[in-house]
Amino acid sequence: EAPKEINVAILRSLFELLDLPPGLAQQATQGSDEPVKLLQEQVGKLTRRVLAATTDMPGRLSFWGQPLLRDEEIADRRSKLEGLKAFSESLAPYNTVGKLKNLRIGSEDIAAQTKNLETLKAIEGMLELVTELGATASYLSQAEMVLPPDHAWVKQAQDVRKQLVDRLAADSGVQNAADYRQALAKLKKDYITAYAGQHSTARLGVAEDRTKTSLRKDARLVAMRALAGIMLMPTSQLTAFEEKLDKLKSCAALVDSDLSAGPVCPHCGFRPANEQGDLLPTANVLKQLDDELDRLLNSWVQTLLDNLEDPIIQENFDLLKTAARNLVDGFISSKAIPDPVTPDFVAAIQEALSGLEKINVNGEDIRQALLVGGSPATPEDLRKRFESFLNDRCKGKDTTKLRFVVE
Repeated sequence: EAPKEINVAILRSLFELLDLPPGLAQQATQGSDEPVKLLQEQVGKLTRRVLAATTDMPGRLSFWGQPLLRDEEIADRRSKLEGLKAFSESLAPYNTVGKLKNLRIGSEDIAAQTKNLETLKAIEGMLELVTELGATASYLSQAEMVLPPDHAWVKQAQDVRKQLVDRLAADSGVQNAADYRQALAKLKKDYITAYAGQHSTARLGVAEDRTKTSLRKDARLVAMRALAGIMLMPTSQLTAFEEKLDKLKSCAALVDSDLSAGPVCPHCGFRPANEQGDLLPTANVLKQLDDELDRLLNSWVQTLLDNLEDPIIQENFDLLKTAARNLVDGFISSKAIPDPVTPDFVAAIQEALSGLEKINVNGEDIRQALLVGGSPATPEDLRKRFESFLNDRCKGKDTTKLRFVVE
């Protein structure tokens, strides 16, 4: 039997399959070891690539939390990768020029493995692409939880996600990678615009922060804090007002580059979804609080005047010292509190009203009293229930000296 010769045509096809120069086949026929060395290097690389793709495909081939391949598609691709791996491993024994003479593959094998190699490259391309896009997708997933669920951008993000996942699942060759990058970049840009808009609405800027500081020091608020020392005052109104003022947060440091790095302001941690009930423009809120402060102070002053004009209370005036009596008479005459409200004024008013007893009730107390006996109820039922509630609170006390304060 004549000695076997290297099948140059098959070897050239094999080198081409493995991205090696086909001219190496001719060198092998001349006894060069270099083609064999390069062949085995490529075979080793190919085997490692197949193992990596087989391992990564089930877990990492997902985008924006959605798998890109169905179970049957994964099984099909795994079968092709296993075929490519078996082919690659079968080439390992051909580690000398002499052994290449016994190469047992044909053109059909080359053709079949060409298709399997295309599958490998497609999987690698998809893995690389979803890794690249994954950072932006992760950012956008977090962004969806930052904005309120009914925000227009959240709906936009959900639509874009579905479109991209569907397209990626069908785009095995990642031909449209540029489109995906562009769509994600636009969605992120739109988020930054939406978030920045809500941030500027819900946070005080430099000028608005100065207004808030001024309101804290406002003479009207200082007066109310002083008047709160009078037993009859509905101090819960003052507490609620100051809480509303405190809830207004300041942040003038946010810039777009902050939001490029993360979906939440790093300076104040603003999350619109958590503050949905309070997303009124801060400038409007400040104006509302300023108006409310006027109303509250006027109401407190009128409450004091109404009670001081009560004949029962005026019987106490003769017991006041001259200085205190002058302060009380001056207030009743001018119908205006002094500026500033001094401790002596507060003490004088408190002493004048000392015969009164304050009874605090809140809306829930009244509601529960009116519901005794069930609902619905007739007007007469409600009248009797309310009278019973009042009688219970007044039991054993001089009703002419009682003052109810609804908190």
